[in-house]
Amino acid sequence: MCKKETFFLPFLISALTATSLHGEIAIGILYAIDNNAKVRLLYKNVPIECEPFGVIPLERMVPNAVVPKECSKEIDAFYRTYPHEKAFAREHLKMAQSYHFELIKGGCILYANGEETYSEMLLSHGIAVVDARFDNVEWNARLARAQKGAENQQIGLSTTLIRKFCIKEEK
Repeated sequence: MCKKETFFLPFLISALTATSLHGEIAIGILYAIDNNAKVRLLYKNVPIECEPFGVIPLERMVPNAVVPKECSKEIDAFYRTYPHEKAFAREHLKMAQSYHFELIKGGCILYANGEETYSEMLLSHGIAVVDARFDNVEWNARLARAQKGAENQQIGLSTTLIRKFCIKEEK
């Protein structure tokens, strides 16, 4: 490298870094929690419904269930046994807190615990399953890993008949 390139290289690197840091980051304020399947954020004073991306939480399983009546009974029994899981969003997300989020085709990516998303949190606690129709190369492995962790630890719906009555298994 010549002397001029060496002199300007640090300035070029700092300029590129500064440009990427000054990009707009979507940060919303949590103002309502409907249930584990839907929270509401304010972004620039505009309300946004944020449903976890790539997963099917227990609250959204009944309408498309294989056996809706049995599915509903199993979910109710699960929530009676594990009442904290029914209030999962209220216990893990804080009202009036700012959260980084992104809207994508499959829902809303809500970074709820550092780099861990709310969808991953639901999966790792066994109160959601990965949506078979969701296909996003960037997120498939992370979501599958979170679900596999709950299955390996035998927590959440992996210990119930919810999957049998509620989820249509693709063959």
